[in-house]
Amino acid sequence: MNTVLEDLRGIILRTLPTISKDTQQALMDKLLNSGLESTQDLKYVTQEDITDLLPAIQLRKLLEAFKKETEVVTLDLEILPSPIPAVSTPLVLPCSSPSSVPSVSNQGSSSSEDCGPSFQIKKTWPETFQIPWTTMPVDVRSAMADGKRPSPAARRQMVRVLADEMRKYELNPMRSQCVTVCQNIIRQYPQSFADLRDNGQVLGNGYTSLLIQLKNRIENLNRTTSFRQHRSSGDGLKRGPTDTYGCTRFQPDLPPEETDETVEQKRQRLDEIYHRVGVNGVERVEVKQLMETTFCIQRRQINALPAPAITDLRGQWPYLFTQKGLYAHFELLTDINILRALELSMEECGRIIAEFFSNKPSNADVRAVLSLRSDLELFFFVIQLLMAHFSETQEGLILFANASSTAADVERTLALPATPRLLLLGD
Repeated sequence: MNTVLEDLRGIILRTLPTISKDTQQALMDKLLNSGLESTQDLKYVTQEDITDLLPAIQLRKLLEAFKKETEVVTLDLEILPSPIPAVSTPLVLPCSSPSSVPSVSNQGSSSSEDCGPSFQIKKTWPETFQIPWTTMPVDVRSAMADGKRPSPAARRQMVRVLADEMRKYELNPMRSQCVTVCQNIIRQYPQSFADLRDNGQVLGNGYTSLLIQLKNRIENLNRTTSFRQHRSSGDGLKRGPTDTYGCTRFQPDLPPEETDETVEQKRQRLDEIYHRVGVNGVERVEVKQLMETTFCIQRRQINALPAPAITDLRGQWPYLFTQKGLYAHFELLTDINILRALELSMEECGRIIAEFFSNKPSNADVRAVLSLRSDLELFFFVIQLLMAHFSETQEGLILFANASSTAADVERTLALPATPRLLLLGD
């Protein structure tokens, strides 16, 4: 049982390094009292078993870690009976019985040929990536040795070295791959690179600022290559400095089965539906499919030079100017579900921001917003705090209108500025 306790404690601390000792002990007690006898049993743990002990994000992280741990244990050569030698050979699933224990096969043996392809555990490159510490600036290495934080300039240089090394494996690493690398750095040298509060406590997941620096560096390196084609057009006109990196489909080609004529026919079909059923047609499955198929010419018109007038675009694509249509367009453009991304960001970072300003209000405006905490939703509360901290007026971002107002009512009753605002209907 002591071995199970140590293994369980190790998994919890690797996944949630900032968890308190009390919560850690409560988790272990809860799992053991539920009948946990080995790490193999972790695959049976469900969200309901520990939902009262952890916040939602930490709960999902831990369940994912439990799942990965049981997958590794199931396929680990070291758990096989002792007569089987520990050799670096693929694992082969026997043909005779799906439930039988995996056996080890030497490369080129006849059993592999009889039973079909072998299955070999293989880690991704971010998991095996070696941080090039020896090529880091001297200031960074000195800070690491002393448990201190490097200067901002030395840290930026470190990020440059790190980005160059990672791009040897992949020119444009995904965010999840960068997260794996950043997590490894924070685990090795938390005092030097983790996001810390004044009291030394880890802020959030600890790697957010390093991840942002690394991703920005990689994207900046890629801007001069893969996105160059987006900054010019066939008529010789040059685009301005508008950033296009971050868009996965800035200007996609026509779908293979479509032509300009067929896509235009689908646009006309959208126009026909709009004139017949109005804005509520955006809920139809047919409209969703037609908007996805015509996305290529939507982007072509949006990216045209000179830039089209908004009224012209609205006339061509009325469903693009609905909330659902705009969100769907953004997801096709960036592969990001913006509503879900905002919810997760607020869930993960919103309470930390609110806690930070509650402990250290930076000015009188922040204190005024804090006094209204009980009356505000978390999302709106955090936005108000940030605006107050940066001395921005509420009217600079948000306008209010009656809950029953239409677009025409708003244009008639409010003095709308030339620059964009969020318009909230209600109190």
